[in-house]
Amino acid sequence: MTEASFSRRSFLTGAAALGSLAAVGAMAGCSPKQPGEPTAETDTGAAADTASAEGKPAWLTEAPAIDEGAVVETVDTDVLVIGAGTAGYFAACAAAENGAKTLLIEKSGNGNSVRSSALGAVNSKLQQAEGERGFIDPMEIVNDMDRYANGQVSVGLLKKWAFNSGEAIDWYTDLLTKNGMEVQLEWNMPEGTFYKDFPTGHGTNGEYPTREADVAKIMDAYIASFPGCEVRFSTPMVDLIAEDGRVTGAWAEGPDGLIRINAAKGVVVATGGYAFNQEMFADRHATRYACNGTMDAFPSCTGDGILALLRLGAYMDENPSSVSFNRCLLTADQEVGTPYEIGGDAYGYHFYASQPFLRVDAHGNRFHNESAPYDFVQSAISRKPAGEHFWHQVWDGNWKNDVPRFHTVGCSTIYMQPEGGSDHDAFPGQLDEWIEPEMEQFVADGRIVKADTLDALADALGFTGEDKENFLATCERQNENFDAQSDPDFGKEPFRLSELRTPPFYASVKSCGFTLCTTDGVVVNDDLQPLTEDGAVIEGVYAVGNDGGCFYNGTYPNLAAGLNAGKCVTFGRLVGKMLAEK
Repeated sequence: MTEASFSRRSFLTGAAALGSLAAVGAMAGCSPKQPGEPTAETDTGAAADTASAEGKPAWLTEAPAIDEGAVVETVDTDVLVIGAGTAGYFAACAAAENGAKTLLIEKSGNGNSVRSSALGAVNSKLQQAEGERGFIDPMEIVNDMDRYANGQVSVGLLKKWAFNSGEAIDWYTDLLTKNGMEVQLEWNMPEGTFYKDFPTGHGTNGEYPTREADVAKIMDAYIASFPGCEVRFSTPMVDLIAEDGRVTGAWAEGPDGLIRINAAKGVVVATGGYAFNQEMFADRHATRYACNGTMDAFPSCTGDGILALLRLGAYMDENPSSVSFNRCLLTADQEVGTPYEIGGDAYGYHFYASQPFLRVDAHGNRFHNESAPYDFVQSAISRKPAGEHFWHQVWDGNWKNDVPRFHTVGCSTIYMQPEGGSDHDAFPGQLDEWIEPEMEQFVADGRIVKADTLDALADALGFTGEDKENFLATCERQNENFDAQSDPDFGKEPFRLSELRTPPFYASVKSCGFTLCTTDGVVVNDDLQPLTEDGAVIEGVYAVGNDGGCFYNGTYPNLAAGLNAGKCVTFGRLVGKMLAEK
């Protein structure tokens, strides 16, 4: 059962009739399922029917019971921010620096921090410094995003990001500079692409992989530097508190027991979406679920904030969306469509997989334009029969010459362009020092096959009979297209065509996707306030980051690098400032 087939209005009618949000009893979140933990879904290798006997999704469970007599502490603050991720940190920092007594709580033992790979923005000082090559017309990118979403988004929210993101990134750049870190702009964009790239990506420099933890420490200290402001970890929200139709705070569980938090100015819900709420994800993202090999989300993202808002009469964006990448490698005996079973070292995280080399299906046929945004390949492969939701990526020994020419951007960048302006994660010698050794390790692990001839490569992939003939014919067609510098089959740009003539030849055994986060939160207005289904505002609370919807539809326009993290940055900062000024 999908969300669209469930009548939220019928479920919420009784709650609305009570007239007080405080009286609403409804749903609670599911606990996260760790990879390997058996469930009805993972046991069958597919998303199970998640409808309960009452006809509503099983993830809409009862609200937690609150024993007010068990309260061990009452905290009075101006602004409560729930969730120390990108959106939550920016909201808390903005509220604190603008004079509001602010409390940031996080269920994990430390902050999830700010995404370091790229923060998408328009008209930052770094972009202005690059002149024409850093310029983005705000309305051009707004309309491009609206086109990706088939018009089923709030253009007001898209504009709010485009016209306010530059200031938010400038603030962040200044804060990090004062603390010995750097933000770098990726301005070098390829030309002649069908899918346009925008120079939006602002990456956080610093030591990898500790740089995100370093940023979290900077922001923790910044928040705590203001009188009365603090950050508390290992303090999960239990539920929101609503009185007389307005959210006034939240219940939380601290190390010593139940805490009541009263927020005089407002509550910011920024708990990071629900990618690790298995039942909810399977119900709302059946196609992604079936085409994923694993999940690469924070395990703490179980939908806590969204479910608490649903209990108060909010409703979900009808258009499921997520940030999903095409970089999961499995072995031949691992099944696609069991993403919560396969984690840790059980899969290969293959950055190289986002390069636009030839991709073929389980029968050796090419099936899409490999230059398309990351998740398009998952959408295309989802049209294949069950059991065939994977692909083989194919390349030859000339790949070190192909990658620089492909000129991919954002977090798929694995080559530093000579003229500069590459993704901040790229470094000289990257292909030799990182990509090639990793590739050979994947060969040794059984996730990539390697052969001296295409015929032997086909055998290594298990192709026989007609499927083998298809595969060899597809490879021959690939060479013909390269020679002609034209792709009449799918229209890929000439500079991203490659040939298959130089041994050794490589192919992935099973390529598939993974999801980093969900992005379809509750329906909000252009001020980030959750709405009930009849259009009424739920006062006193704001949904930012991946808890607020209306910004995407189905796909993630990743060619504006860092777009989702940039949305979290911008909306978090705007709401934090606005609440402080109340």
